[in-house]
Amino acid sequence: MSYATIVAAVDVNAPDLARAAIAGAADVAGNQGVVHLLYVRYYLPTRYSELLDGSFDEHEERDALAAMKTWASEAGLAPDRTHFLTRRGRVRDEVLSEAARLKADLVVIGSHQPSLTSKLLGSNASAIIHQSPVSVLVVRTQAAE
Repeated sequence: MSYATIVAAVDVNAPDLARAAIAGAADVAGNQGVVHLLYVRYYLPTRYSELLDGSFDEHEERDALAAMKTWASEAGLAPDRTHFLTRRGRVRDEVLSEAARLKADLVVIGSHQPSLTSKLLGSNASAIIHQSPVSVLVVRTQAAE
């Protein structure tokens, strides 16, 4: 099955998972699919954002985009078929919203092995899987030996 439009959700604070998701998206996209790499930045309540340097948001976005571009290049994604996005909000909501906006065929996410806590409380990956109207590919990293 080929996918024309892929949203790969990455967390720049978890480079191994981000690289795994990007590599998975690159494999599925092949030479034809368009990959949209999406990093959802933490939602900052107004009372916290007022305490931060005025350029915090700009620097955070710039650093995230730079990391995603490096990883996309390492994975061999074609620059003309790769787009880089950042959003601020709840991961589940932003990933599903972006997938709907782009009319994505597939969402790719990296995920840790489920822990007892995530099984009880849920995780972003679990929420995306359960609520996505399109297929979701979950890519796991190799366990450390």
